[in-house]
Amino acid sequence: MPTITIPPTSTCLAAERSPCLVVSAPVSEDLAAQCRALGILLHEAGSGAEIPPASILAGPGTTENVRAGLSAPYCGFLELGAEGVLGIGLRCFETVRGGGMTLSLQTATVYRLETLELVAEAIRANFHDLAQDTIELIEISLAEALSNAVIHGNLGIPNHLRTTAEGFVEFQKIMQGRMADPSLAGRRIEINVQARRADSVCVAVSDQGGGFDLADKLSAVTHAMAKNGRGLPLIRKATHSLHGEDGGRTLAMTFAR
Repeated sequence: MPTITIPPTSTCLAAERSPCLVVSAPVSEDLAAQCRALGILLHEAGSGAEIPPASILAGPGTTENVRAGLSAPYCGFLELGAEGVLGIGLRCFETVRGGGMTLSLQTATVYRLETLELVAEAIRANFHDLAQDTIELIEISLAEALSNAVIHGNLGIPNHLRTTAEGFVEFQKIMQGRMADPSLAGRRIEINVQARRADSVCVAVSDQGGGFDLADKLSAVTHAMAKNGRGLPLIRKATHSLHGEDGGRTLAMTFAR
């Protein structure tokens, strides 16, 4: 993990502090045991005690909860299911530990909510020193990365289907069918945002699909009028650097401030 420096305008200032999970429902022993194993503190909302630094709100994936978790005093939001924090990427907790912002949602929730708008709103609020053109490049890149993570990553739908009218009809049928499959719709998509040094910010989008070879995808020549395959080249142009991690399941996009 690189050394992280967070600008003083960020609301998540608890660098190198133990993350704390804040839940509204009574804490179960299973969840408490999971958090102990991960070195995560637990706090029950509404207990009257002050919310600790480096806190992550956790609960059902609703617009209100996501917006609250991405706003002060919190540093992120985790959608909790019956499995508790199992399946949530460790990158989420390390991001908050280093002073960044995190979000972990199930695929169906990302698709149902205005996820891009919620994250973009939080980036504008938490990283005040970003230039407007940098924010716009982040939003464009994040839109492409989220679409790829949902469709090609977690749902495993091939890109070429949308190049014809007939293929698009087939794409919609496959999309509906796979969203109805709990094992696919329940896969997670995670967004982690961190300042890296004083001159850049990294936005990482992770999925739980089969992964892909970023270098191979970027080396393919894409025709200017192509109907697919233009997302990654667009992200590469918008970013200062672009890296694939976790076997191609994470796209780490770095933007100059």
